Amino acid sequence: MSRLEAGGTREKILAAACELFGTHTYRAATMREIAERLGIAKPSLYHHFASKAEILDSLISTPIGELAAVIDAAAAERDPAEGRRRVLRGCIDVIVDHRDVMRLLLRDASVYSDDSTRVVARVVTTVDRAIELLAGPDADWRARLRAAQAFAAATDPISQFADAPDAELRDELFRGARAILDLA
Repeated sequence: MSRLEAGGTREKILAAACELFGTHTYRAATMREIAERLGIAKPSLYHHFASKAEILDSLISTPIGELAAVIDAAAAERDPAEGRRRVLRGCIDVIVDHRDVMRLLLRDASVYSDDSTRVVARVVTTVDRAIELLAGPDADWRARLRAAQAFAAATDPISQFADAPDAELRDELFRGARAILDLA
């Protein structure tokens, strides 16, 4: 049995790519290096992914889809304060659950390139929706500013605290973002 047959080939490619992107940056990592890491020929890699941008899209799709679902659920909440708490908690859960991928988005500027425009647009749209919900209806610029600050406080530090225990990290991120929004 080959190294890739032991589990899902696509999942192993994604894991190797995420590791290489995190180590070398998205731009610097090559399809050849990903294939070598897995012990496969480069054409075999192209059988699963047409490009490095497609790999990035696949890496980001799961957490972005989960963030979108969190935002949809929070938008359906009748109580605006509870909806804001749900956005924060849910986004923090997704960010912590997908630390490696989120670290790429937050720490690797090469992810934001011409070949990843579609992926980045999905991220921006999702973040904008979260911030809208956090700001609330008919929010003035100050409320939108606080919402953006709270979202950043809830998500950005994930890339700097890789060794923090998940549960404690979730609580601290929530506590800080909630304070910015003055949510009880």
